Amino acid sequence: MRTHRYLLPVLALVLSAVVATPALADQAGPGVQADDGSHVVAENTVGGDPRTLDLTVRSTGVGGYAMVRLILPSGFAAEPDRTWPAVYLLAGETRRQDYLGWSANTDIRRLADRAGVLVVMPGTGPAGFFTDWWNYGKDLDLNQWETFTAVELPQLVDRGYRGDGRRAGAGLSLGGYGAFELAARRPGVFRYAASYSGNLYPTGPTGELLTDAIVASARLDPGALWGDRRAQSSLWEAHDPLVNAERLRGTELYLSAGNGLPGPLDGKLPIDVLPGAMLLEFLCGGQSTAMADRLRRLGVPVTTDLYGPGTHQWAYWQEQLHKTWPRMLQVLGAGAGS
Repeated sequence: MRTHRYLLPVLALVLSAVVATPALADQAGPGVQADDGSHVVAENTVGGDPRTLDLTVRSTGVGGYAMVRLILPSGFAAEPDRTWPAVYLLAGETRRQDYLGWSANTDIRRLADRAGVLVVMPGTGPAGFFTDWWNYGKDLDLNQWETFTAVELPQLVDRGYRGDGRRAGAGLSLGGYGAFELAARRPGVFRYAASYSGNLYPTGPTGELLTDAIVASARLDPGALWGDRRAQSSLWEAHDPLVNAERLRGTELYLSAGNGLPGPLDGKLPIDVLPGAMLLEFLCGGQSTAMADRLRRLGVPVTTDLYGPGTHQWAYWQEQLHKTWPRMLQVLGAGAGS
């Protein structure tokens, strides 16, 4: 029997949200394909903005459709022979609005105007975890979100939208896990990886609880992710960024988190949301601190901003995006940006 069985429903309730399946876009997409046959089936501009596209991808790994928001560089149309580096912004769990979250809650569209990069914001299903699900050893062609994010999507972006193979990855909460986990499991997929309030230690003291709660909040089976924590311990450890921290050597790393206490940006947070935001940041802050300590013990360079008071909410992640954006562009050779 899995541990934390009494706490899990409480934390899952904190995380829960209604998950809607995006409708297919109306227009035919460019037809670009990845090696495994995954392809863009539809492409829609957003709000009349020709540089902001919503892509519907038929993913072989996922076994269904996945959504991606893409912001094209300002010079994309005027320079048809130019290729571009890409910044991948990874979503949190379902409450964070999946692939729409970065556009809805930050000024990434404005930042993109001043940067010569593609901005790629992939969805990850209800709670895909940026991982290839175990599925009890069956149906191994379903919920393969690591394959989608780290293999299929880069091929589609490079082949259909002139990506040049240089990538940085940054994510919030579950997306912070994704940035570090993909960098560890797929060395070279990102030159730069940033975690904002990430759950980076799923095998740690609070990690199993948080991992199970995220999956359960999406009304999915926690056991289908990596199996039982003890019976499939090697599978859990293979997907733990802290356990595999040595594999992050060679990727420029940044991590940030608060400690869960109300901080300077929490004044407008609704009172009914504050307790959940405090709890989640307390858990993710502890995991981020443990990750920073582990990297330093190994001698793996990392830049940290463990800023103390602050909860699990967009105001802090917007601030962190601004702190890291210039360096991401520099690592990609795209200029300083601001």
